[in-house]
Amino acid sequence: MSTDKSRFVVSADWVEKQLGTAGFRVVDASWYLPAHKRNGAEEFAAGHLPGAVFFDQDKIADHATGLPHSLPSPEFFAEQAGELGLSEADTIVVYDGPGFFSAPRVWWMLRVMGVRKAYVLDGGLDGWKHEGRPLETGTPEIEPATFTPDFNEKRVTSLATMRGIVDSGEKQIADARGAGRFTGDEAEPRAGMRSGHMPGARSLPATAFSENGHFKDLTAIRKMVTDAGIDLGKPVVTSCGSGVTAAVITLALESLGHSDNSLYDGSWSEWGGLEDTPVVTGPAEPVPVISHGPLKAHVTQLEMTAPPKVSLPIPVNIQTALMRVNNIPLHFYRYIYWRVGKRWHWQKRMRMSDAELSAVLKDPKNSVTVLYMNGAPAGFFELNKASDEVTELSYFGLLEEAIGAGVGKWFLLQALYAAWQDNPKRVTVTTNTLDHPRALQLYQMMGFSPVGTYEAWVEPLSDTELLEISLRN
Repeated sequence: MSTDKSRFVVSADWVEKQLGTAGFRVVDASWYLPAHKRNGAEEFAAGHLPGAVFFDQDKIADHATGLPHSLPSPEFFAEQAGELGLSEADTIVVYDGPGFFSAPRVWWMLRVMGVRKAYVLDGGLDGWKHEGRPLETGTPEIEPATFTPDFNEKRVTSLATMRGIVDSGEKQIADARGAGRFTGDEAEPRAGMRSGHMPGARSLPATAFSENGHFKDLTAIRKMVTDAGIDLGKPVVTSCGSGVTAAVITLALESLGHSDNSLYDGSWSEWGGLEDTPVVTGPAEPVPVISHGPLKAHVTQLEMTAPPKVSLPIPVNIQTALMRVNNIPLHFYRYIYWRVGKRWHWQKRMRMSDAELSAVLKDPKNSVTVLYMNGAPAGFFELNKASDEVTELSYFGLLEEAIGAGVGKWFLLQALYAAWQDNPKRVTVTTNTLDHPRALQLYQMMGFSPVGTYEAWVEPLSDTELLEISLRN
């Protein structure tokens, strides 16, 4: 699996090899708008992936809301999923006809209800058929299973919460509807409903995340998201017409390693159908221009006094290698340091002269280890043996395209194993509020405890400085 592909999207080749294995389930989640002139249930009967079951999104829903296919209660979902032969412990691949229209919604539902191994088939049923892969017809006989839900209510946003978010602006809103519906230039497909968008929302049409049924690579997705004005370091609520294609944005965010997101289940069917909810038309507000100048950071110092007790397996479907680099070339160090730390305003080592940086890297107390994924550099960590008793984790991080590949915790654990090799009494690390938003939480999860805090000012690198550094290399 490429490091630049979503870890939640799986290929037809891989799925075909898994068919029939224990604990592997395939779900047809095809659902269409009337304008599509397609019927998911009829297409399923005419031809589906071997062993697949049909997930009726209109049936497996909360019918008391008066809204289309609302998320059902955990109990009802578990009952229906069990009747489809699904268990929360299964590996479940979801697909739809075109690839990324309705399948991500069921992928999201499964994850919200506690399924840890849920994926979406790249290319969808249309791609599977086009490649001449095997199909079954008719309605399959299903052996019921027990589905035990573990509902994550934080991933679902209600109308009341959405009102508060719009009023306060405390979270970003990403709207998956088409651009014309977002601006109000096109009518909503549901008669009598206002078009436009929630104040402060950003337009991210779900159709833009895939091409010919295939999910775009993470570099393209990241650019789409950030160009739309979404800050990946802050919370996001996704929305759409009726809660279906909002999950396409959710899939994109999760693929980028962004987990502080939730889906507004009522979406525009609810918001646009009420008379007292604010609606604006026209394009989204201009993306704010980031001002230059010193940035204030709250710094937290942490330490651990015993090796980590957790153990994690090597990530599947990814070839990884760790290489401790002796006499690392300055240009390569600067490259990987900047690629990892640019977003977090790492600048200290970039400002060093060649002589200063060379002295640091050649110091026997320092060591640099590079992570490779599928043959390409993906991150690094640097250790400093401050004394016989203290080893510092000076730097740790992943390149942007490696975030979301599922290796972060495993890689940090490898760094900690290396830090404890010489049996120090303490391992230390420092993080701050300009770092990844979950950095502090991750360090504490691995066994670090805060021992001190202070405030600091960080001067970002100027364009002139970056130009001078590039010429130096």
